[in-house]
Amino acid sequence: MKKERNSSIEMLRILAMLGIVIMHTNGAVMEHGSGTGFAWTQIENGIFNAGVSIFVLISGYFGIRRSTQKLIELESTVILYAVLSALVGLYVGKTSILSIIKAFIPVSTNCYWFISCYILLMIFSPYINRAIDSMSELQYRQLLLLMSAVFLVAPTVIYYSVLSGGKNVINMLLLYFLGSYIRKYNLCERFDKKFLLKIMIATTVLNVFLNSLISIATGGKPHIPFARDCSIFIVIEAVTLMMFFMKVELHSDFINRVAKHVFAVYLFEGAFRQIMQKVVFDYSIYEKEWCWPLVNIVVAFIAMVGCMSIDVLAQWILRPFRKAALKMLGDIINISQKIFICY
Repeated sequence: MKKERNSSIEMLRILAMLGIVIMHTNGAVMEHGSGTGFAWTQIENGIFNAGVSIFVLISGYFGIRRSTQKLIELESTVILYAVLSALVGLYVGKTSILSIIKAFIPVSTNCYWFISCYILLMIFSPYINRAIDSMSELQYRQLLLLMSAVFLVAPTVIYYSVLSGGKNVINMLLLYFLGSYIRKYNLCERFDKKFLLKIMIATTVLNVFLNSLISIATGGKPHIPFARDCSIFIVIEAVTLMMFFMKVELHSDFINRVAKHVFAVYLFEGAFRQIMQKVVFDYSIYEKEWCWPLVNIVVAFIAMVGCMSIDVLAQWILRPFRKAALKMLGDIINISQKIFICY
């Protein structure tokens, strides 16, 4: 009998993406936040900025496998939404013709930093996975400790990072290694849910407290140095959350289907919110009101549902183009092999 798929990790992916959209929606408040806006900015960044780290940890846990079909699916989806987003930007007057041209090569132009880094991980995944398999536990632990010291602990303590605040392929590689280590040495079985929850809550509270303290000490404008992607606090939150959800039994076909469209939310939510502001209502008028946190969550939820709904149609439209691209690539490879053999 086939084992039923555990949907808890898919649920975590959905929640992590919702948190990311909430942060993006709240972005402007960081420039002028006070009162409710200040408190909300500290809380939502302290909690939700673990979202990106969670996605990479999950990829490391289950492993990335290089696949031509997967690369075509990924690239075609990214190009579609990059072009659509650029057109929306042109419509609302926030982009240029050059941005539309760049949208046709979104990975090379770093249109979405996460996608560019993820594709690099996928391209080099056979070698990365082989290195993981060949390392002893001691070597693996030493590598993680060294990378964590340089790319997480140092930026957390002294603020300055040798890389761009954690939004880069090296930090993603560290998280990939960490996710793989958790699975390879079965770390989830070593800690119970209560312990993981306590660590996650304590780290989040400390994160929010330190960010608030720094913000008040520097004049009151919201600052989040301890909630960056290169912060050890954020990575601890992400690790404990993932391990907690790993231990939760949840089975739902609906959640599994919804989670398939999470990727599109990251690609299109910014453009979707621009349309909402111009056509439906300008939610930014509530940014200085006491009710802003609730408005922020509702807008993010609507954007997420809207993007997922659009993606159902988008994936159906892209299917024949992907088949054609895969066939064309196969023909090119076959011809190249014949030429190589002849010579």
